[in-house]
Amino acid sequence: MNSGLTLQRATQYVLLRQNKPARPPRRAFRCTASAILMATLGVLITTTSGQATRARRVHTHTIVVGSPPGALNSILNEVLWTPFARSTRQRITTVAWSGTLPAPEHRTGKEPRGPALLLAADDAAAAGCHDGVFLTPAAGTSGDAGLCAVPALSLDFALAWDTSRFHGKPDWTDFWDVARHPGKRGLRADPRGTLEAALLSDGVPPDALYRVLSTPDGIDRAFRRLTQLRPYVVWWNTPAEAMKILTTGAALMGMAAMTDIFGINAATPEPGFGVSTFPLFRISYDWVLLPDTTSNGATSGTDAITALRTWITRPEQKQALSARMPSAEDSTVNQAAGHPPATIPHMPPAIPLNNAFWRDHLNVIQPRFSQWLSEH
Repeated sequence: MNSGLTLQRATQYVLLRQNKPARPPRRAFRCTASAILMATLGVLITTTSGQATRARRVHTHTIVVGSPPGALNSILNEVLWTPFARSTRQRITTVAWSGTLPAPEHRTGKEPRGPALLLAADDAAAAGCHDGVFLTPAAGTSGDAGLCAVPALSLDFALAWDTSRFHGKPDWTDFWDVARHPGKRGLRADPRGTLEAALLSDGVPPDALYRVLSTPDGIDRAFRRLTQLRPYVVWWNTPAEAMKILTTGAALMGMAAMTDIFGINAATPEPGFGVSTFPLFRISYDWVLLPDTTSNGATSGTDAITALRTWITRPEQKQALSARMPSAEDSTVNQAAGHPPATIPHMPPAIPLNNAFWRDHLNVIQPRFSQWLSEH
């Protein structure tokens, strides 16, 4: 797909939904990040809608929740959506962002109406809030009045591999060494995290990644490493896609979310995928509200979804969610990956993607990365 055309259509779609003319962005990064966000978010796919007889009862108060597809959604349903629906008798419909936005005329009119609660990567959420893509709750409607993006959770991404095809424990240097370890590799179709992995494979220490990336020579170095690997890369956009590449045998190794690795290994008698827990790449996510012009001006839906966001961000809910998220220190994950609990070393903290760096450099690096991808 032509990335430029995707961004253009996505931007036009957002402007139609807001029913207002385009206005010049205040900063180049915000414009770029918002376009990337809306091109990445994508078609809503209903995952918990009922049968046809139940569909007739869907009304404007139905809360629509969107998040990246993957194993995380079963955790969210268990810890958040089911308890909230049980205690409030409020219907919640979960949806997934599939990667491309439909044209406005493709809407059937049968979707649940009202604003949607979305789980978005925090850098994309910040850009969308700045450009008016997401709503800021009105004062007095929730305890977090005046905030647009509310911190939700973090996902740790690790180097994972098919243990039936690779014996041992590879690092990022092995990931790039297709001569010694033939096979495809799974990587995120985004410079964020991908350039960092490229530099790790080239011997850059984790604590020096952003110091190197902050120089033109460092960026060139990362792209040279990516060019070496490009014929062997299978690209993904969501955590679910990353894990599917591994489970279908499309790649020998790949970067994948710990939630998905844990879910696959826990569901099988023998661990199918090993995981290298250092270094991990940590991506933080926020809860944001997406306006829906089909709500016919109704405010009750907005109140309900804002109440839900307030409830899920209370300390007790955040603690329950954190307890269900796998981490590098989780012995269950390590055991599932083939590491006996008695031999688990103390794991250093993950490497958070440096949002300050990407806020300052994404508007330059993203066009170069998109052009580089198109040169296949």
